[in-house]
Amino acid sequence: MMFAIILLIFSFAYSHDLQHSVSREGACTVLSFYFPDGTKFSYEKYEVYMYGEKLPFQVGRTDALGRVVFCPDRDGRWVVRTSSEDGHGAIVEVDVKGRSVKAEGSLFERYQKVFVGAGLILGIFGILEIFIRRALW
Repeated sequence: MMFAIILLIFSFAYSHDLQHSVSREGACTVLSFYFPDGTKFSYEKYEVYMYGEKLPFQVGRTDALGRVVFCPDRDGRWVVRTSSEDGHGAIVEVDVKGRSVKAEGSLFERYQKVFVGAGLILGIFGILEIFIRRALW
């Protein structure tokens, strides 16, 4: 029973993860935002900044397919922030150099799998500790 509850909690946590992919279309960069179940992050607000600048380069809403398309005027690191009214969102840093693009998520996104793995291991040993203590009493 306890294991089923833990799995249920993890299933809700996974459903709130906002994922992205990046590609280059001509002179423009395309970021696609979606949930793990394939639902598009459609019609949500976003802002694009050149790294280190306070004024946005571009603002708007994602399209029906959850895409942000921007055409940078120079190479460098760009930051795309997107959010919804219900609290979902992402901050993605995109390195634009010539015809290539490379995206990096936030520090949490980069190490998210490590955090989840450590949490699972601690949870499993915590449950085992509870069962062992009950068996000894």
